[in-house]
Amino acid sequence: MKLKKISFIGLLTVTLSITGTILNIKATDENKSQIHGPEVTDYFTIIDENGASKIVYFDDIENDDSIAKEMATEYNLVAGKGDDKEVVATYDSKEDAQQALNKRKYLRSSTTYSVEEKNKAVTYGVVYLNAKSYDGESYLTYDNVSNPGYDGYTTGSYAKDAAYLGTFNGKVRAMQAGVIMDFDSRDVTVIDYSAANISYYYVSDGYLYHRFYYGSSNKYNTYRVGYKLSYLSAGKKYYSYDGHYFYTSYPNMIKDYQNGVHTNAVNKSDPYYNYYQYLSHRTTTSLSAGQINSIVNDHVGSSSSKMKNMGSYFIQYQNAYGVNGLLMLGVSGNESAWGTSDIAKDKNNLFGHGAVDSNPYYGAHGYATASDSIKYHAEKFISNGYLDNEDWRYNGGYLGDKAGGINVRYASDPYWGEKAASVNYYYGVGNDYGRYTMGIINGVQKSYKLYKEASYSSPVIHTLGQKTNGVTSPRTYNLAVVILDTVTDSAGNRWYKIQSDTALNSSRTDTNWDGIYNFSKDYYFIPTSNVTVINQGNVKVPSYYTGDVNGDGKVSSLDYIQIKNHIMKTKVLSGDALLRADVNGDGKVSSLDYIKIKNHIMGTNRLF
Repeated sequence: MKLKKISFIGLLTVTLSITGTILNIKATDENKSQIHGPEVTDYFTIIDENGASKIVYFDDIENDDSIAKEMATEYNLVAGKGDDKEVVATYDSKEDAQQALNKRKYLRSSTTYSVEEKNKAVTYGVVYLNAKSYDGESYLTYDNVSNPGYDGYTTGSYAKDAAYLGTFNGKVRAMQAGVIMDFDSRDVTVIDYSAANISYYYVSDGYLYHRFYYGSSNKYNTYRVGYKLSYLSAGKKYYSYDGHYFYTSYPNMIKDYQNGVHTNAVNKSDPYYNYYQYLSHRTTTSLSAGQINSIVNDHVGSSSSKMKNMGSYFIQYQNAYGVNGLLMLGVSGNESAWGTSDIAKDKNNLFGHGAVDSNPYYGAHGYATASDSIKYHAEKFISNGYLDNEDWRYNGGYLGDKAGGINVRYASDPYWGEKAASVNYYYGVGNDYGRYTMGIINGVQKSYKLYKEASYSSPVIHTLGQKTNGVTSPRTYNLAVVILDTVTDSAGNRWYKIQSDTALNSSRTDTNWDGIYNFSKDYYFIPTSNVTVINQGNVKVPSYYTGDVNGDGKVSSLDYIQIKNHIMKTKVLSGDALLRADVNGDGKVSSLDYIKIKNHIMGTNRLF
């Protein structure tokens, strides 16, 4: 069998599984002498302990044979010829080859050592995550120690490092994106923190930044993730793998994580919650369609983008399906490279729908128009999908991270939610920031009851993590919610009125996942003792449908007439009626608004 030479950028090498045995290499000095620089033979032959031979190709090393030499020494590779050899799995880059080499060094000293014994030498370590799993999956799975039974997935492609917490029952334990995770030891490498590249936070020019280590040639990417915090100082690095508590000492952070405390954090009594990362989609933005268009134009300039002039659709479908338009903007900007990705340009897909890691382009959904993808995202993916509290994907209505929110199931990138939220810290969002009062339902939500009214005798609408109509709800962890009001019942018990993530039925006695969301109707009550307030806002959630100008709970010809009279100046609207009449969200009431209402009434293009 004639083997075909493989072309690549950098080095191709093999994945070697070291599970109790080490390869017995049969080499000669003559063969070893052939290993040298760019003229190296196209492949090396590996002889395993059973005498079987395998080969790995080295092609176009380009004057940098340092990894090849190290591989040759480490694995006792033998240069030689022979076409009838088995080609084993390959890596795509020198970085991956180096990682495999590091892992080999880590395991090589004795075949009898367990993973626990090997890691005892590392007291304060960093876990480097592979881009792919040892068994070929395009992501890594982990056991969720923070929320047992709700395992997740991540990848080293987007955030290479995690905090090393120890090794338990043969698995490597780490903290990343708010979750304590147990990894298969073959999917990660542990090194001492003093020799590692580590992601960190810092403040500059009045903003908070997160600098992510990507693992490629010391590559870092930086995102703005909030405003300067009073307890953080410019010119310092702060370590954090949950985004809430910050440390100037990496070892002190590890000790706190291992002990389940935050004693050594600089903000031990004041955790940070990134506002837009924890704001529920069941809110509205104060920005108009025109302001959203300006944000896109400021970012993409004169270049072509499928996100241009989409502002009216972000607002229209926000109002129709109860999904915050600014949060959708952040997701689409992050997913579609601001409307310039191939998936956006070729398929009108602004949100990466269907673009799984193993098949991103061909797996991605296609839409007739870019605005259709916004509608589908708001209605099907978010309102009737990720925000359905009986859907397996449900982990809260906010962007979140791997501990909670849409990020848990939407993306393998552990910091997808933080990156989508970062959009809103680069542009003028005015009084949109901090408007809503937000809280965290404490701990693991496996039995919290959500009541119809502020009374223990009131019907229970839903119980988090329990069966409803025969369906077991996902067990969420530290669920972020929007607090609408505080109520005291006749017995003196205090309750929070909470915006529901899921639409409710007309009597507010049960969830109705495929119903049209109504801000004024879809809420429940929970005892205040179960919730910690994380942001004190100043806005009331809208209690109407956009287009319901007269406030009678529906959109009809009466509303159409009111808008027409306003335009003709026969009866000018004001107050809430004026706000409800701005159907397309462009900051004014015009013929465009009554056309939308007319189309809704005719059924040609319904608002909701």
